[in-house]
Amino acid sequence: MNAFDRAMQAETLHDLKDALLPKRPSLSLLQIGQLTKKLLTLSPERQPLRAAVLRTYTSELLRPHWAFEAALNGLDLKLYEGPYGAVVQEAQPTSSLVAHDPEITYLLLRWEDLEPGLGQPLMGLPAERRREVLDGAVASLLSMLGQLRQAVHGLIVVTLLPRMHSGELGMFESMASEGDDALLARTKQDIAAAIQRDYTSTFFLDLDQVAQQIGRANLFDPRMWFSSRFPFSETGAAAVVKQLVKCAVVLKTPKAKVIVLDCDNTLWGGIIGEDGMTGIALGPDYPGSVFVAFQRRLLDLQQRGFLLALCSKNDHEAVLEVLRTHPHQVIREEHLAAMQVNWNPKSENLRALAQELNLGMDSFIFVDDSPHECLIVRQQCEGVSVVQVPERLHELPWVLDDVARLEILSLTTEDRQRTEMYTQERQRKALAGSAQNLDEYLRSLQMAMQIGVDDPRSITRIAQLTGKTNQFNVTTKRYTEDDIRSFMADSASHVAHFSLRDVFGDSGIVGVAIIRGATGRQAEIDSFLMSCRVIGRSAEAVFLGHLLQRLRERGVESVRAAYVPTAKNRMVQHFWRDQGFTEVNPGTFELDLTTWTMREDLPIAVTMSGGTQDLTLATASQDTTGSR
Repeated sequence: MNAFDRAMQAETLHDLKDALLPKRPSLSLLQIGQLTKKLLTLSPERQPLRAAVLRTYTSELLRPHWAFEAALNGLDLKLYEGPYGAVVQEAQPTSSLVAHDPEITYLLLRWEDLEPGLGQPLMGLPAERRREVLDGAVASLLSMLGQLRQAVHGLIVVTLLPRMHSGELGMFESMASEGDDALLARTKQDIAAAIQRDYTSTFFLDLDQVAQQIGRANLFDPRMWFSSRFPFSETGAAAVVKQLVKCAVVLKTPKAKVIVLDCDNTLWGGIIGEDGMTGIALGPDYPGSVFVAFQRRLLDLQQRGFLLALCSKNDHEAVLEVLRTHPHQVIREEHLAAMQVNWNPKSENLRALAQELNLGMDSFIFVDDSPHECLIVRQQCEGVSVVQVPERLHELPWVLDDVARLEILSLTTEDRQRTEMYTQERQRKALAGSAQNLDEYLRSLQMAMQIGVDDPRSITRIAQLTGKTNQFNVTTKRYTEDDIRSFMADSASHVAHFSLRDVFGDSGIVGVAIIRGATGRQAEIDSFLMSCRVIGRSAEAVFLGHLLQRLRERGVESVRAAYVPTAKNRMVQHFWRDQGFTEVNPGTFELDLTTWTMREDLPIAVTMSGGTQDLTLATASQDTTGSR
């Protein structure tokens, strides 16, 4: 039975998705339509998404693929397509695009539409003219983005149509530093760098990666291009829309944080308890080479900021022996944020991992070879995404490549160092266990807090925290990078953040507060949140205390705050009361700053610094330091 037939016979959404993994089969438009109808019956409740497409080539034939990918990923897509070629025109305040108010806007552009000179071989131009053409293309795109950024507030995804033909130099193209391929590659880097530097909530999606994955000949259909200005074959259209929808999935669904792995027949072939170190399949020869490649791919995913953990019914010491001593084991003990290796049910071990890592179950992607274990986890662990090892073993290294929740739209220092930070947290817990009491433990950490205010360099990380922090988050308001930038630009609003360093290392930016109305006598704490990694160290009290102190210094007499309960933030339901606030209405709290006194007994040294404005809270030119 082929993948399409298995998908059509699936009785659950999970089974249908499993039938299409790990490598999506080529589907006809008729099959896509049939699967879309089935998906809608299996997943009647979908998350609404307003999206828009602005294009300089025909895109109407992508519509079946939009409907299919949206349904496959649980999205109820409301798509607006702007008129052909009308990109800048749609940036006007009265446009249909603005009325649609998209959460995500896709730009489908051609190089030639940015700069007409790109319609001819670049190598044939004088060096000075060549530079003018390339710089003009970058300037044209950035000008377009600047206008659109004023019109729409959601994510903007920029794409450039790959060239349909190979470079003018043929097989010598890779040897030519000034060939078209090399010049356009450097220009794409310039575009990406400018977007990252100057444009919030904007992402450059390189469609050349799609061309590399499926081949240029499979991506394009010249018949459709020359007859209707639609560039893609059916295979190419499916591949492009799949990538475009991945951006929406990252934007709209809970961020995956941990890849949880079984061991036997998942990380290696065979059963370590029965086959022993020399009997498991792990090495340069097939099938061991497949598992080596899979482990190498997992380390690639770790570089995106995802944690790796083990959940295995196994002998703990035997697994440790593989991790520590097997010559071909790629993933070692230091690569793992946590392990639950025992004979308990895997559903129970997943809950233990969630507790140990202080994360929700919807943060987990679980990979296992056993259909039985996968089914039990799906039934008993709500929120966990389950991926089964494919029957065709050679597909294992890429089994996670189509999991949209494992894509990222930004990468911060905190993302790159996340595994190291969790290792440091284990060391802190060990120290806490050896300390006589909590005060001794906190003092032994030698903590130092850095508080920043309205610092534009931290916008990406702050937006990331507002988007994914659930447990220690009093209002759970979600803000984009554009929202954060707007708060910073408003003289009556401030965005504060803090990082925390101790003897084990730096946790990076882990806390955020958004304060509104800071120019009057009463200010409002719009948002107050903190990463679970630093819970239990009094950091939240120190952070809040210093912000309240600065508000009082600038004449604020009272502060209001709210607690908005969710299914995940019950741990902060008493936070405002614990900090001296009084509940004046259900869920609304107030603090009289004229009688409030800041705590002096918490062992955290604090440095405050401002951003681009003189805030009185803290200035850009002078830090204020104190020990608490």
